[in-house]
Amino acid sequence: MKKSYIILLLVSILVVLTSLRILWMETFQDPKQASIHNGQFDLRNWNAEDGSILLLDGEWEFYPSQWLIDGSRQQLLGDIAPRHIQVPGGWNEALHADKPSPYGYGSYRLRLYVDPAKNLNYSIRVLSVRTASELYVNGRLLTKSGQVATTKDEYISKDLPYSTTFTADDNGVIELVIQAANYVDSRSGGIVRSIKFGSEEAIAKEMKASVYMQFLAAIIFIMHAVYALILYLLGNKEKKLLYFSLLALCVTIMSVFSVDEKLFHQIFYIGSVWDFRIANIALVMAAYALLQCTNHRELPYWRRMYPVYKVLNLGTAGITLFLDPPQVIMLFPVYYLLVGIAAVITLITMFKKVIKGLKSNLLLLFSFLALMNHFLWSLILLDSGLSLVYYPFDMIIAMGCLASEWFKGYFIMHANTKELAATLQRMNDHKDQFLANTSHEFKNPLHSMLNMSQSVLKRERHLLQERSIKELETVLSVGRRMTLILNDLIDVMSLREGNPRIQKRVIFIQPIVTGVLDMLQLNAEVKSVKIANQIPEDFPPVNADENRVVQIVFNLLHNAVKYTNDGVISIQAFVKDGRAYIVIADTGIGMDENMLKRLFRPYEQASTSETMIDGGFGLGLSISKQLVELHGGTLDVSSTLGEGSTFTFSLKLADLKAVEENDVTNSFDSLPLQFMPIQEIASSVYMEKVKIPPATNQTTLIEMNRERPILLVVDDDPVNLQVLEAILPPDEYDLTMVTSGKEALAILDTKEWDLVISDIMMPQMSGYELTRMIRERFTLTELPVLLLTARSQPKDIQSGFIAGANDYVTKPVEAIEIKSRIEALTTIKQSVREQLRLEAAWLQAQIQPHFIFNALNAVAALSDIDLDKMRNLLDEFSNFLRNKFKFQNMDRLVPIEEELSLVRSYLNIEKARFEERLQVIWEIDGYGDLKVPFLTIQPLVENAIRHGIMKRNRGGTILIRIFVYETHAEITVEDDGDGIDEVQLQRILERKADSRSGVGLINTDQRLKRHFGTGLHITSTLGTGTKVTFHVHNRLNSGDKAR
Repeated sequence: MKKSYIILLLVSILVVLTSLRILWMETFQDPKQASIHNGQFDLRNWNAEDGSILLLDGEWEFYPSQWLIDGSRQQLLGDIAPRHIQVPGGWNEALHADKPSPYGYGSYRLRLYVDPAKNLNYSIRVLSVRTASELYVNGRLLTKSGQVATTKDEYISKDLPYSTTFTADDNGVIELVIQAANYVDSRSGGIVRSIKFGSEEAIAKEMKASVYMQFLAAIIFIMHAVYALILYLLGNKEKKLLYFSLLALCVTIMSVFSVDEKLFHQIFYIGSVWDFRIANIALVMAAYALLQCTNHRELPYWRRMYPVYKVLNLGTAGITLFLDPPQVIMLFPVYYLLVGIAAVITLITMFKKVIKGLKSNLLLLFSFLALMNHFLWSLILLDSGLSLVYYPFDMIIAMGCLASEWFKGYFIMHANTKELAATLQRMNDHKDQFLANTSHEFKNPLHSMLNMSQSVLKRERHLLQERSIKELETVLSVGRRMTLILNDLIDVMSLREGNPRIQKRVIFIQPIVTGVLDMLQLNAEVKSVKIANQIPEDFPPVNADENRVVQIVFNLLHNAVKYTNDGVISIQAFVKDGRAYIVIADTGIGMDENMLKRLFRPYEQASTSETMIDGGFGLGLSISKQLVELHGGTLDVSSTLGEGSTFTFSLKLADLKAVEENDVTNSFDSLPLQFMPIQEIASSVYMEKVKIPPATNQTTLIEMNRERPILLVVDDDPVNLQVLEAILPPDEYDLTMVTSGKEALAILDTKEWDLVISDIMMPQMSGYELTRMIRERFTLTELPVLLLTARSQPKDIQSGFIAGANDYVTKPVEAIEIKSRIEALTTIKQSVREQLRLEAAWLQAQIQPHFIFNALNAVAALSDIDLDKMRNLLDEFSNFLRNKFKFQNMDRLVPIEEELSLVRSYLNIEKARFEERLQVIWEIDGYGDLKVPFLTIQPLVENAIRHGIMKRNRGGTILIRIFVYETHAEITVEDDGDGIDEVQLQRILERKADSRSGVGLINTDQRLKRHFGTGLHITSTLGTGTKVTFHVHNRLNSGDKAR
């Protein structure tokens, strides 16, 4: 930005601020008033009732080193020759003509002449008479400030503003006498500020306005100081906030101590000495604070000079604390120098910031200019002695803009902090996600290794040496331990998202601890640690999730073994208040108070060599605590550094009646298959390499028992397929297994599948994509899809449902869970199939009475006209009824010739009735052994006649076309009837629960989809006719697939 533009902007701002100040001055001062001459002021033509206020500026009578009124007698003394002195102004020359000095005493006198006919109350407002004064009106003492005296010993300094009310004498004369003394202020004595005169109401009104303005400014400054200090203390340790608070406080002190009404001294007068000290210290510190609120250290030349300025500033403030007023006044040049340096440096800093970016620093610039404008005008008014109503707006604007700048900076920093926090949170989520994904990737190969090892151990145990058996058992033990560690990583995400899986049932603690000890025995033996399971075998059972309890016990015992080099680890249990308490105590290294505070935080570990050697993620204790709390229990710890630690967790005892009813045993091996985790099932079966024949169009289809659900299983991992084959035996399920989504799509039309079970994470085509492609052809009820996922996060589950899945199961699955879900989904499919069958049977059995009557009437009519035609019509009617009532064909594919025979019979009957109004065109290009679902073409023909052409008196034509292609045949029923409008056409195949109309088309459409994957395609134009088309795949006609 050009410097000339910035300078123009600076000048413009100053002009605006100055204009506002001048406007304020003109509002409270009459610029046309006359001056006082020779101690007299004629106001008989002045209208005091209009609320105007006069400044008693001009030539007053002055009597140096004399009192006009003796305070003891309170009466005028004899005539004394006066001098004339300019008010406002100092008396230094007038008091001591030979040697000017501010120290001494004297009297001022002024005679005011007002209209005696106006009986008004007048008031006078005296702002500053250095440094003690008395006010007499017509010889009476009305008010004073301090104690005047001829000597310093009897004198008391007190320079505070005051006002009083009075009336004129009978002649309209008001004689004002102000007797003053000064022995402390070395600048000047006497009346140094304008004295205001007006009606009582006008003076009171202006005084209130001045007090209120000054009080308002002070309150605003204090608020700024307080909120900046609060922001600093709340955690945002930005020192500029502290200096801004100091600046606001110093400005407040200067405002209430030494400006106009001097509010502080009106309540707590502390004497002129401390008044001088505090006001000037506040001035110096305000300059220092203002400088600190800017980036002044960015100025290269100032960076070297700043330490000197800092010492001089703080040193001056410190020295002032011990000086008397005359000495403080001697330091005024130093004060002004320090303030000027701060102002110049601040201006240069602001100027540089504005050059870099005006918009971002405009408030800061405006604040500084308003502040400088205020101080400049304060000096002008102080030097001229003008007395005006306190003008607060420069300082309010300055502090407001500066506060707004800080607020803006604070909000920017808050936004940046929030963004940084969000970034850190995302990174933390990514870290947890990475660990969870890694765990999922590790679980499958780990389970494969465990399954294979278990199979070898089970199959070859009688051939293996004892050492080999022990080593294989060690592999299994370490693998199970690794599984628990991986589960910890997965549980981190589950617990963070609040969706952990807890399946409580009656379990025994003692065998669980024994099993965990087997996994940890190797570690304990390496460290020479003795582990004692002191839980009795008859310890009562608890109500908990067995897998989670295993996880808790393993984590606590693993932690104890990790931090115990030698000694004893004991596991005990006791019952108290209906709860079981399990205590795990070790004699390890123990923990200090600091570690105990951080113990249950995720990823927290003790910084010891044992930790680094043994590894781990620091998740076990955190997860254990959360799992115990999910069970409604507590996990507590006590520890002494160097002596060991004790962990105690509680679980709810099981109901003894439930134990007896369920006959729960202590043996894990005695659990029924449906309650065993899938990895345990897999480890007990023979896990040889899965051999899956390639799925092609020539796959032989075997007619299986109709009661067995036909399942299509898709998973790229042969081990997972083998496990599912073990869970779903062939005597209960008809399984077909493929290893990719493409293979599944290739054989999707070879059977009428009851359910597709698909893994999500597969190469080339994921389970999501496979589901979406299935949904393009089949609805949720026509072909359910069950997804197997290794992740149970809500967004993954949601993605599955969006893709079109009916349900999901998290791997590793439990046998009872997957069987229950399969049963639920296949039951839905069978219910839909049964509904379609019943609808088709209803359509088959539904012959409209008027159709029968019309057919019989036609037979009767032909008996008198043409017996041969009558016999042919009877044959067609008999054939129609015979085909209509073949209920065994309802869920089967029938040769198309049978369906066409039914259609011909129906058309011949209708043609005998409608004669020339009904025309039929056949376009059949051969059909071989093509098969179609029973009762599909005839309902379409009947619908075309009833709702199409016969709605018109002239009738119409029906076209029945069959085109056979290489892969499929296309069958079309077309009429030139009334047609269907677009709205009705879009909803014609929508099923309505409260209506039986349109069932024929809907049922035909859904049965075609069930058999061939595609339904009816209907096109129509209102007034020209309707065309209904469907496709039949040739490859399905090698046999009847109905079950």
